[in-house]
Amino acid sequence: MPTDEWLEKYQSIKDKLVCKTDLDAQFTEKVIGGMAVDVLDIGTVHFPTGTVFACDPLMALEETPPFIQTIPAGTYPVKICVVPSKKYGNRYACVKVAIRTEKPVRYELGMTGHEDLSQDLSEGEFFGFDVDAGMGCIADVRTQAAFKDYWAKRLEEDPDIDPYNDLFSDLLEENAKAHPKYQEEYGDWLNWTVPDTDCNLPVFASGWGDGCYPVYFGYDAKGDVCAVYVRFIDIEESYPNRDS
Repeated sequence: MPTDEWLEKYQSIKDKLVCKTDLDAQFTEKVIGGMAVDVLDIGTVHFPTGTVFACDPLMALEETPPFIQTIPAGTYPVKICVVPSKKYGNRYACVKVAIRTEKPVRYELGMTGHEDLSQDLSEGEFFGFDVDAGMGCIADVRTQAAFKDYWAKRLEEDPDIDPYNDLFSDLLEENAKAHPKYQEEYGDWLNWTVPDTDCNLPVFASGWGDGCYPVYFGYDAKGDVCAVYVRFIDIEESYPNRDS
């Protein structure tokens, strides 16, 4: 839980951290910044508690703290905005968890309460989660707990295994064969359910690869959260040549 001091500081700077780009347009428009975009539907994600976390699932799945912002418990569609390109490859620009049909009017940066707010921040800057294995995910904390239990049992059987080589690599490859659109042969997305649970984990390639990426909560005109976005690519800034 964040401290009272942290929360007070956050309230004083939170307006600097809003995203001024219309992230939802990436899921409704056909062209963004001169580049054609498409939307990939990867199923649904179940949030039994509504407490959300996002991370690189191959590096930090078990210890990542959740956001202080929450969503209503429920099961929601997950979509990926893809920038198809022969020159740059098919890149995942943004992932959306659609909670309501209303359009966001404000995008609030997802915060965990552990960020260092002592530094001077400029508008447009963000805090995010680190990616070191080229993948991201977004899910409920109960899914995180379910994975911890599942993986602990796997480790009891074989202490030398790791999540990528002994779990996700094969699952990603199998999913790419079953759903090849906008995927390389080794797999770029996966919607995996922890065995013997109703907790599922959408996993997806992280834009240009390793880096630090923000999550934004979109709020409608009534102040209700209507979607959550994992932003990987600023399309207008990242494709200056418009040469696909």
